[in-house]
Amino acid sequence: MFWKLIEFIVRIIFWRRFRTAKKIGEAATLLSDGKPNKALTHLEKYGNAVHQSLIPLFALTQGKIYEALGRLEDAENSFKAVVLTNPKDARADVALAVLTGRQGRFDDCRTWLNRAIEKEHDDVSPKARELLSHLDAIEDGSKQQEYENRARALAEKTIVDGKQPGLEPPNTALLAQWVTQPDAKDSLDDVALLLAYAELKHGGHWKIGLAIEDTAIIRADGSEYRPFDTLNEWLSPTPGAK
Repeated sequence: MFWKLIEFIVRIIFWRRFRTAKKIGEAATLLSDGKPNKALTHLEKYGNAVHQSLIPLFALTQGKIYEALGRLEDAENSFKAVVLTNPKDARADVALAVLTGRQGRFDDCRTWLNRAIEKEHDDVSPKARELLSHLDAIEDGSKQQEYENRARALAEKTIVDGKQPGLEPPNTALLAQWVTQPDAKDSLDDVALLLAYAELKHGGHWKIGLAIEDTAIIRADGSEYRPFDTLNEWLSPTPGAK
């Protein structure tokens, strides 16, 4: 009778862990479906009942949800909770590297990337090395040169009816027409870089992010121009806008 009771208790414990793990997975699915608010609500229902063994998974998922919601300080704290509860997990180091890198905190970004690489995780370390290489290219100026070369190349490309967008300034109406066409799909990043380069020629300077879509230009007057926002407006125009 005693051992049957023990067996029953063990089954209950593991069933609860399995159920909680499943709910965390459901929250992650909601996040991937573009529903971060619903994901957070779903996840928080089980926050007080998370077994110690599931805290790293819970905190990692929570951090990604917070990041999607723009709650960057909360996201950073959640990722750091993963580092504390499961120091061997390199995923949190990469998550922190991306989070800090996209805020322009490149020293912190480099620290987290080096930590991830040192853990030699087969699935994570290659990504960390790739990001570190990108960070090196930002800091030594080669990424800036790459972006300028790509902008100039697109300026000279024939895109619509034998026309080229040009460089100073580019034909934005032509570009806006082209980006919705299938043959523009592989060159959308270059369109944004061309828009950025045009602003650069008016006295601005690059603000290159860890992700290309974070790239911006700081204009001479100190304002920030985000070319990828312009590109997104062209691709998803506001209803009724002219």
